Amino acid sequence: MAGNNSQRILLLVCLLLSALSLAMIIVVFSSMPPQPGKDLVKDAKRLAGELADNNLPQAAIDEYKRILEQVSLSRSERGAINYLIGKVYFEDIGDYEQAASYYIRARSLDENASYASEAGKNLITSLERLGRKLDARRELEAQASLEPDTTTGKLVAIVGDKKITIADFNQAFDKLPKDIAAQYSTLQGKKELLSQIVGRELIFHAALREGFDRDADVTQALKDIEKDYLVRYYSQKKIAPSMKPDTSGLNLYYNANKAAYGDKAFDDVRDKVTQDYMQYLSDKTVREYVDGLLQVEHVQTFEENLK
Repeated sequence: MAGNNSQRILLLVCLLLSALSLAMIIVVFSSMPPQPGKDLVKDAKRLAGELADNNLPQAAIDEYKRILEQVSLSRSERGAINYLIGKVYFEDIGDYEQAASYYIRARSLDENASYASEAGKNLITSLERLGRKLDARRELEAQASLEPDTTTGKLVAIVGDKKITIADFNQAFDKLPKDIAAQYSTLQGKKELLSQIVGRELIFHAALREGFDRDADVTQALKDIEKDYLVRYYSQKKIAPSMKPDTSGLNLYYNANKAAYGDKAFDDVRDKVTQDYMQYLSDKTVREYVDGLLQVEHVQTFEENLK
C-alpha cells in the first residue's frame, strides 16, 4: 500500500514539473520580441517596388512605411527600408527634404550598407537642390574624410574627395595638341588649364551624384566608345604591324591608277600617291585580317532585311 502511495506521489511530482516547464517555456517565448516575417517583408518590398515601377510612388512609400510599422526588423533591414523610401522621394517624387531625412535615417541605422555610397551622393544632391549649399559642402567634406588617402605626389588642387597631383596635371597637359599646349605653357596659362581641370571635375562629380552615369543613353555611349577604342588599339597593335609598304608596291599602285592623277609624272604627285597608297594598303590589310577572323568565328548576315 505504501509502495502505491509513493508511485502516486512520484507521478504527481512529474506531472507538476512538466506543467511548470511548459508554463516557463510559454512565458519565455511570450516575452521574446516577435521575429520579422521574412516572407511578409519580401512580399511587401516586391509590392512596393511594383507600385513605384507603375508610377505610384506615394503608394510605394505607404507600403514601405507599413513594413516599418508592422514588422519587427533588424537595424540593417530597417536601414534598407528607409533607404528605399528616400530613393522614391528622391527619384520619383522630387521631395528632396523627405529624401534627405530618410537617407540620414538609413545611414544612422547601417553605415556600412551596400547602398551607403549612393545614399551619400543623393543626400548631397538633395541638400544642393534645397539650396542648402553649406550643408551640402559639409556633408561632402565629411564623406571625403572617411575615404583612405592613397594620393602620392605634390598636390595642385583638391576637389571634394579628388586630389589632383602635379603628375595628373602634367598628364592632362601632355595630351593637348602641340599648338594648344603652347598657349598654356606660361604660368598664367597653366593656372587657366588648372581652372579648367577643376571645373571639369566639379561637373563630373555633380553628374555622378545625380546618377547621370546610369542614364541609358550614357551607358550605351560609353559602350560604343569602349568598343571603338578597343578596335583602334587592337588594330594598331595587331594589324598595322603586318602592313608592308615598299617602293615597288607604291610604283605598282601609281601605274595602276595613273589616270586618277591626270597622267602626271610620279614626282609631281608623289605625296598624294603615297597618301592614297597607304590608305589602300591599310584597307587591304584590314580586309585580309577580317577574312582570317571569319574562319574562326561563325558569322551570319541577312542582307535581305536591309532597306
